[in-house]
Amino acid sequence: MKNLFLTITLSLFPFLAFMQISIDANEIITKLNKGEAAHYENVTISGDIDFRLIEDKDKDFDFEVFFKDNVTYKYHINAPLKFSNCIFKGKFIAYFNDDDNDELHIALFHEDVVFNKCTFKDDFLVKYSEFDKLASFPGNTFEELALFKYVEFESEIDFTNSVFEDDANFKYTKFSKYTNFSNSKFREEANFKYSEFEDKIEFVNCEFYDLANFKYTDFDEYVDFSGSKFQSDAIFKYTKFPDGVSFENAYFDDFADFKYAKFYDPVNLNNVTFDGETSFKYTGRLKVRNL
Repeated sequence: MKNLFLTITLSLFPFLAFMQISIDANEIITKLNKGEAAHYENVTISGDIDFRLIEDKDKDFDFEVFFKDNVTYKYHINAPLKFSNCIFKGKFIAYFNDDDNDELHIALFHEDVVFNKCTFKDDFLVKYSEFDKLASFPGNTFEELALFKYVEFESEIDFTNSVFEDDANFKYTKFSKYTNFSNSKFREEANFKYSEFEDKIEFVNCEFYDLANFKYTDFDEYVDFSGSKFQSDAIFKYTKFPDGVSFENAYFDDFADFKYAKFYDPVNLNNVTFDGETSFKYTGRLKVRNL
């Protein structure tokens, strides 16, 4: 009987090792308020992670928001966050706009922030946030809105193998270092309009199922879209590629709009497939980089 119990226990060990332990989201906030690192693996987080509960905050009356005259509360996250293979059932609230009280709430991350192979069941809201150190998001699934609008990333960024089931909003986002979105899937709109990439950027083998909006996107260095599939409209209107671009083996199933785009060598368009309407009106190709 003892041997039988031991056999059953050992057979269940791999399953037990990967069981998700459930914690309350407030446990994470409590740790951060104590200055402790929030490091979790194989955990399910219940409830909203609401950074408005962070005690280290200040009030800013000079924060510029278009068409707004809000009082802005900034919450300072001074401890690292690291999550691996976790499930977030509630919202990740690092941004909140309180219209009733004319208040804007944003979280500023001063230490490393890492999410690896996590699933976000609800909105991931980091609009206006700043990531001063490492910010890494490989292999995550965002089932609802991923709001990265106006975010400033100061380190290299890894979004490889990510899945965005809802809108992925990176409009006006600033990427200061090398950025990699390779092998990611965008099920709804991927909005990079007016975003600024100051270093090399890779969108290799990405799949865009809905609108891919790169209108007015600012690419300072080489851009690689090789092997990517655009199954809906792809908008690169007014976009400049001052250090070159690759669309090798890319596939455009719908409207590909490159009107007014500016290409600078090297430009790789080998084996590109256009199955929909295209517009290259007023597009230019120059051999000298636009400095």
